[in-house]
Amino acid sequence: MLSFTANDHGRVAAGEVTVSFRLWKYAHVKAGKSYATGFGGRVLIEDVELIPAAFVSEDDCRLAGHAGIEEAWRMAGDHTKTVVSPDTLLYRVQFRYLPEAPSRSITATSDLEAIVARLHRMDALSKHGAWTQQTLRLIDQHPLLVSREIMLMAGRDDLQSFKTDVRKLKALGLTMSHDVGYELTDLGRSVLQRL
Repeated sequence: MLSFTANDHGRVAAGEVTVSFRLWKYAHVKAGKSYATGFGGRVLIEDVELIPAAFVSEDDCRLAGHAGIEEAWRMAGDHTKTVVSPDTLLYRVQFRYLPEAPSRSITATSDLEAIVARLHRMDALSKHGAWTQQTLRLIDQHPLLVSREIMLMAGRDDLQSFKTDVRKLKALGLTMSHDVGYELTDLGRSVLQRL
């Protein structure tokens, strides 16, 4: 998946950002495939190329929404706290945003009630007590915070179990995962308000 910061969602959807530089051990996306963005719509991957950071151009920086090459390097290394040098290999990913086809509103009252009922069942069946509302609230209050910190705030100590629970929320369309941390979707915020 090609995740984006909350600040980039609007620019990606508007077609203003069409290139991204990633410091990956291997390519996480393939040219010709489309991937969900987590904020509505999909991105179609047009090209994936492994290049030395020295080859990043000013034109590509503009397409990636960066002020210049130094910012592009810094952003590429941010999530792993890596200092990118001219010899660092980066994936240059070129993509196109594909808006979602219009569909029935997922925030209709009946839909929200069904999801809330599902969350209550998940709480009732949990071995560690009610967790869904608290987890949604913590993710809403601390978007993109490392998962271990969110887990500790929730008073839990098993990171794998916590991540499994968050994946259950993601499967319901309530959260999205990023390179670091999580964020609520629009549906997730509507459900949290209902709760």
